[in-house]
Amino acid sequence: MSDRNSKMPRATRRHHRYRLWCNRRFHWGRDLSESDESPSHRGKVVDTPTPCSCWMCGNPRRHFGEKTLQELRQDEADGKRIRKPYYS
Repeated sequence: MSDRNSKMPRATRRHHRYRLWCNRRFHWGRDLSESDESPSHRGKVVDTPTPCSCWMCGNPRRHFGEKTLQELRQDEADGKRIRKPYYS
């Protein structure tokens, strides 16, 4: 997350970073504020919410060629036939 090139004021960026920091306390299925690991893990979740880029955690568009929800909605609005996902 590159905040330096953003046009938002610094206070707004800091507010959103703190908001994400609070909301992602239980992000990886465990309490990151009381973990025995270093406190930087909770900060890492703010910048990179997915722990890896494997086929389960990563971008489904890259791994399976699926369309994003926005693209599916646009296709539906245009009247195009929507391709079903691989698991249906």
